[in-house]
Amino acid sequence: FLPERRVGVAISSLVRLDTLRAGAPGSDRYKNGGLNHRGGSDMEFNFLKHFNGIDGKAVDPTNPYDQGTAYFTSGRDVGSEVQSRMEEMSEHTEVGRRDFFRSACGFAGAMLAVNAATGMKFFDVKEAEAREIAATGEVKSYLKGRMGPVVDQHTHICTRKEGYIKGVNTTEQGMWFVDLLDGLGKAMGLPNGTSDMTVENYGKLLLDGSDTDVGIFNPFGFREDYGGNDMIPMDEQAEVKAKWPNRTIMLAGGLTPNQGVTETLERMQDYVENYDTSGLKLYTFDSTPQKGWWFDDTKLAYPMWEKARELGIKNIGCHKGIPFGQFMARYAHAEDFDRVCDDFLDLNFIAFHSAWPYHQELAALKSFKPQRNNLYCEVGSTFAATVSSKPMECAHVLGTLISNLGADYVLWGTDSLLWGNPQWQIDAFRRFQIPDELIEGYGYPQLTDEIKTKILGGNAARLWNLESATNELGQPTYRVA
Repeated sequence: FLPERRVGVAISSLVRLDTLRAGAPGSDRYKNGGLNHRGGSDMEFNFLKHFNGIDGKAVDPTNPYDQGTAYFTSGRDVGSEVQSRMEEMSEHTEVGRRDFFRSACGFAGAMLAVNAATGMKFFDVKEAEAREIAATGEVKSYLKGRMGPVVDQHTHICTRKEGYIKGVNTTEQGMWFVDLLDGLGKAMGLPNGTSDMTVENYGKLLLDGSDTDVGIFNPFGFREDYGGNDMIPMDEQAEVKAKWPNRTIMLAGGLTPNQGVTETLERMQDYVENYDTSGLKLYTFDSTPQKGWWFDDTKLAYPMWEKARELGIKNIGCHKGIPFGQFMARYAHAEDFDRVCDDFLDLNFIAFHSAWPYHQELAALKSFKPQRNNLYCEVGSTFAATVSSKPMECAHVLGTLISNLGADYVLWGTDSLLWGNPQWQIDAFRRFQIPDELIEGYGYPQLTDEIKTKILGGNAARLWNLESATNELGQPTYRVA
């Protein structure tokens, strides 16, 4: 059963538009339970349930198809059926079962199995690709040529040279987060979890091991949980930029204006003067006594955006959606982007994770103000978590974002190295499509090659002023000027 066709999927009642945030940190706005819409502080979306079943089946961190197939066969909704269908396919391939499950053929088979298990065509995959390595390679090269270079808006290193020691340089809450990332990394074939999410592996797995042309690497802040330092110190993050200056963009973070605006502005100055910082990636939830802050707070946040103007920083991102267990879920909503986008028209604001599962609220901020051209989103972790285990959800999320924000404002992101080698995500996105039933029922656009080209790299190239170039194989690429 499909509801009546809806052109706009965002619902106005979900978002209070044009409300200015109270400036005083002690106001009701900052108290527990001060925000209680669509769940608010009383509801935490159980994002972790999307990882249930991931039991470390991937064994080769350099093999994206081992990782991708392991995740597809572990999906909550269709994983067991995908597994059984792939078992049948393995009997008709040119390789043995073990090699099939870890090959590009096996990954193509996993996508075919999702189509069969759901009865809907989520992936444009030919049956020959699940049988013949040559066929898989030909299609991959063809799609890469049609959809152009890849710019990953959302990447991380997650190791820390001094390590994470509970009670010494890491709080209990901080250790919870490290353990979460450890588990995900191990499931994706990284035997030591975050300890393997190093500068060296950033190059090996992401820049050299995938079709990613440019990686934009993001900080983790949370100084309150990591001994007064950023979870990943800036000096260590800077090693990535120093090693690959033309293929990486460095974002800075770790800013908590609710602990002092003056100090925050000084840190911003330091980022630009002493590090090759091109933009900001921030978290509005934190472990401070206030528990968080808002982008449209005129006393705390607006001085930051004015400072960004002064420093020449135009692109400002924020973790939205995917509320972590130890933080306040209310700060993961995107409604504070509404006023700030209007008041700082010369700055671009990027909602990381596309604010999922609150993506309809984000979509409303553009669908009701179609003239708005400084609101972006990226799909890191959201795409990875839904594409295999909940493909219907994945189609709805992408359809909602493209319908409302517009195809020119959606950015590709993988949240790797958390998800290991990102190539399985790239291949899955190149083949993913919104089933005709959803297009007819909801008015979504189809994911055409043109739209995918924009999302995979074209939009980010425009946003970050990347240069068009040619790589060593004579293929088109992007490079940082």
